[in-house]
Amino acid sequence: MPLTPFKAAMTDEPKARTLANGIEVWCSFDKLVPVGELKPNPRNPNTHPQRQIELLAKNIRYFGWRQTITVSNLTGLIVSGHGRLMAARHLGVEVVPVDYQDFASENDELAVLVADNRLAELSSVDLNELEKIASEWKAADFDTILAGFEPADIEGLLNPGGDDDDEDDDDRHDKELDKSEVTVAVGLYRFRISQDEFIAWCDRVKQDAGFDKESVLNEIRSRLGL
Repeated sequence: MPLTPFKAAMTDEPKARTLANGIEVWCSFDKLVPVGELKPNPRNPNTHPQRQIELLAKNIRYFGWRQTITVSNLTGLIVSGHGRLMAARHLGVEVVPVDYQDFASENDELAVLVADNRLAELSSVDLNELEKIASEWKAADFDTILAGFEPADIEGLLNPGGDDDDEDDDDRHDKELDKSEVTVAVGLYRFRISQDEFIAWCDRVKQDAGFDKESVLNEIRSRLGL
């Protein structure tokens, strides 16, 4: 599949700051540091599955370095960018862009390290806007793997009904008329249940967790195995 990045359509293509082993460096950084000199924080609780590292490596190879690896002047350990370091090793590069920052204490340093993943987890996705973006990617024949989406993910997003094409017109019409159903979205996946079933499920969750929002969210995460 040909890669057609949006930047290819620009007449005055921007220039990278420098190259690091043939990979463009776009982000600001203090210096290029040999991979072997960087020290991951042994207390880093964030994990990086192999598939994520492979996707991140492909992203860096294609888009270049858009983020640095941040190192603490206090301890000399990596604060953010453990996954990027692993991706760099996967790519076999020798040097990476590094940003050195000051921290008042190790607690501050650890807080930034943990927040690097945790704050992203607390975000939500506007599925309508994501559908529009996915549609644009598909029309442009853009390699969505670069954004972390498998082709099947995009198809599931644009065609949440999946097998609905096999239904006859009467069945589809009956579903459209059934206003008693509720669409439930979990990530990119959607399914329909009856409104009564949904209300009963919500009541059971509240009964087990109480009415505090955070408690309810934790109960739902637990039920979903998250």
